[in-house]
Amino acid sequence: MKNNLRNFINKWVTAWQKYRLQILVGISFLAGLKLGYILGFFRVHNYLSINFLEININLTWFSKITPNPTFLSDVAAFEAIIIAFLVPLSIEIISKISERYNSDVITRVFESGLWNKTLPPFLLINIVAAILLRFLVKDNADSLIWKITAWIVMLMFLYIAFAIWRMILRIKAFMGDTKHIVNQLNKDVNKSLE
Repeated sequence: MKNNLRNFINKWVTAWQKYRLQILVGISFLAGLKLGYILGFFRVHNYLSINFLEININLTWFSKITPNPTFLSDVAAFEAIIIAFLVPLSIEIISKISERYNSDVITRVFESGLWNKTLPPFLLINIVAAILLRFLVKDNADSLIWKITAWIVMLMFLYIAFAIWRMILRIKAFMGDTKHIVNQLNKDVNKSLE
């Protein structure tokens, strides 16, 4: 009796191991059918359905917003301050770290970063665009071209703010994380040995 039970269990275990995926798919299929029947019986789909024809995406509010031309002066002033302080300060900090470790690898790695490459050109382009728009546009500007260029300047300003944040995080990583610096130096040594 024990051998028959043991053989029966072994037979089922080997069948389970051999056809496990097919059995699980079959069980999932049957469970899905049963769940669909229960949800259909209680008409749950009527409560969860959304009439997509009634959804109307209305972006007319966007065309009603007219940016105030005075924000351009603020954008230009803020970005000029960033050029005057952040860029030279970051270069100074990174060069001091390079002098401390007596390697220019850190400077090269810092300068090769995406945010460090794109930030100065975007700053200059956005400052020039803000000053030109401020100079060319009167205080009450309602034209479509004014709205589009003002929104572009604003979006570039938001990108620049994000890039500044990423650059500050990168400077902090170089200043505080010695493991990061040592890893960069090790990578440089490995490259020079190859």
